[in-house]
Amino acid sequence: MNTLNQLSTLALCYILLFLLCLWVWKMKSASLISLKVQTGYWIFLHIRDAGGMIIMILIPIFFLPVIPENLFAWPKDTTGIQVLVLMITGLILLTLSANEVDKITDKKATITRWSSFHAVLHVILRNSFLICYEWFFRGILLFVCISAFGIIPALLINIVLYSLIHSFNGRKEFLGSIPFGIVLCVFVLWWQSVWPAVLLHLLLSSSYESVILRPFFCKPSKLIV
Repeated sequence: MNTLNQLSTLALCYILLFLLCLWVWKMKSASLISLKVQTGYWIFLHIRDAGGMIIMILIPIFFLPVIPENLFAWPKDTTGIQVLVLMITGLILLTLSANEVDKITDKKATITRWSSFHAVLHVILRNSFLICYEWFFRGILLFVCISAFGIIPALLINIVLYSLIHSFNGRKEFLGSIPFGIVLCVFVLWWQSVWPAVLLHLLLSSSYESVILRPFFCKPSKLIV
């Protein structure tokens, strides 16, 4: 398969993912703080995460002849500087996440009977989705584009596509995804592995969502406060 066919396959994956996220956004279920999710209607959020994994994993596996498997292995020759910078970046992300959570913890919503079940299912699907997300964006898509266009154009393409997906969650997340996407791309290129991006994305998502999810494990009669 030539480069054009590879790019066409990845473009199809992205379009399907974008349309899936658009549909879930139109269903008012694009995030944990969406009204439908906070009142116990989780199905569209689950469909997005499960469907996104299928789009980002199965289509490339079946239709791309070569998958850069070395990118998905933990790098053997990491230096102390690399690990230190990764840790510092993680601490910065934790601080930023804590500041954002403080701004939304005053929302209230009724907890439904099956909220704890859906919250657990969401954690499983969401973390799996994020791993596939980095595998797709910072793995296959980034390095196929580098092969086709060079590093700088590939970075620009990656950031534009990545930020557009985040536009469904508001202007602030759209703008924030730009520097975050750049940081993730830099780490992947520096480490020659997607795992730094996976770890940072899971750290940011988990620290943010854990506070929002906690009330969903309360008894159904309680309120989120």
